[in-house]
Amino acid sequence: MNRNSLRMAAVSAIAAVTLGGAAGLAQASEARVAAPQAVSVTQQAEAQQAAHALLSSPLAAHLSPAEQTEMKQIANGEFTAASKWSAIRAAFSKVGGFAKAIAGKYSDFKKWYDGLSWWVKAPLAAVSPGLTILDIYNALH
Repeated sequence: MNRNSLRMAAVSAIAAVTLGGAAGLAQASEARVAAPQAVSVTQQAEAQQAAHALLSSPLAAHLSPAEQTEMKQIANGEFTAASKWSAIRAAFSKVGGFAKAIAGKYSDFKKWYDGLSWWVKAPLAAVSPGLTILDIYNALH
């Protein structure tokens, strides 16, 4: 496995554990932040397997201490959903123009997101499965 595929496995593991399978729909009358549903046993097992694979690979040496701790928590089944928004914010903040887009109106944020390439959107979608752009904007704004 190369470095990128291991990172995608790590992102998928975090996303599976923290966010679960689906989230609620945004309504026009009020903006709700979607509550994650319970993570299934299969999803948790897959996340643990991906975390074990990442930690046993040579790429683990390139992870920061915080990332290693997070991967160990996932591998041991101890990871909680409390840090899901920090993981989402961290992923989005690595994309250029995020700070300006999130500081503005929702329409500006949506234009910025729609203008991103698919290979930039793919990791962002992996970190935030089941969430709409409106959910993400409301939580991070």
